[in-house]
Amino acid sequence: MASPRTRGIPLGRVLGARVVLAPSTLIMAVVLAALYGTTYSSDGFSSDGAILGLVVAVALFVSIFLHELAHAVAARGFKREVHEIVLTFFGGHTQFRASDPRPVEIGVIAASGPLANAVIGAVAMALAGTLDGLPGAVTRYIALLNFFLAGFNALPGTPLDGGRVVNAIVWGVSGDRWKGHRWAAQGGRIVAIATVLAALGIPLLLGSSPDLVAVIWAVFLFSVIWPAASAELRAASVLARRERVTAVAVSRTAVGVPYDATVEEARASAHAAGAAEVVVLAADGQPAGHFPVALTDEVPPEARPTTSLMSVTMPLVRGAVIPADAVGEGLVEAVVPWVGKTDAVAVMGPDGPVGVALLDDVVRALQ
Repeated sequence: MASPRTRGIPLGRVLGARVVLAPSTLIMAVVLAALYGTTYSSDGFSSDGAILGLVVAVALFVSIFLHELAHAVAARGFKREVHEIVLTFFGGHTQFRASDPRPVEIGVIAASGPLANAVIGAVAMALAGTLDGLPGAVTRYIALLNFFLAGFNALPGTPLDGGRVVNAIVWGVSGDRWKGHRWAAQGGRIVAIATVLAALGIPLLLGSSPDLVAVIWAVFLFSVIWPAASAELRAASVLARRERVTAVAVSRTAVGVPYDATVEEARASAHAAGAAEVVVLAADGQPAGHFPVALTDEVPPEARPTTSLMSVTMPLVRGAVIPADAVGEGLVEAVVPWVGKTDAVAVMGPDGPVGVALLDDVVRALQ
């Protein structure tokens, strides 16, 4: 299925992925130009300051692009198809095919972004030492920007790259995918709170007043990080429970009998297998109907040896079966095609039917 396209200004393709610039990034460039233009010099608005602001804005988004490009390169290294690289007002994201992920892939792809910024920052800082004036100032800003991007994105919490590394490590060590997500989400909540506390607390500890701009940025980051971390925590809890749901657990035990059997024969087979349901098999061995064994109690005992199963059978939609070993997301994928088409499916083991699952029961269990 094709991935949805992000709206924005298309910048071309890299590694087969669309590169998209969100229009809000242009606002950032103007804001930085105005900010540097008015603060670069004590004499008021400075054209050098405005130029510096624009250069810093461009450098910021180039650095973000290289950060996301590193993610894309790492993903391609693991044979993942990369769909989009999106640059936004407050960062970016790289969208790639992530089915059947492995911890090592998640960790390496996540770590590649901050690592790229750290390398760029080190190179820029070394280069800045050889330059004077405005070029030197710009290069130092580029170095500091990349160090900031590397350090902040490496913080151990969702939705930052460091959170994905935490997820990968916990998942790899424990073998529990959703435990990794929960740890990363809790880390994200801690990072969100720490960001605000740092903006307020550090200046107070140093005997000065908190900087208004720093506080605004901290509140903004909190408003992004906390909801994302909380959403992942909720999703991880739900999906962890879902992953423990099996087809057999949500079905009623059943035994298969041929369509030409009698009620008496069906009852005998069910009692021998300890089954609560009977699945009626068509001539080709495929499930064609089902009924609860208790329903046959309504057939008089003297009539059971000669009564056909047609009198008690409820039809099953042709092909409405799910594998007995379906679990978690595999169970979801097996059941979804039958929602709205039938009220029950046969649960099939290697030797035939082992259960009958009512879709209402399955849906409740997966929720």
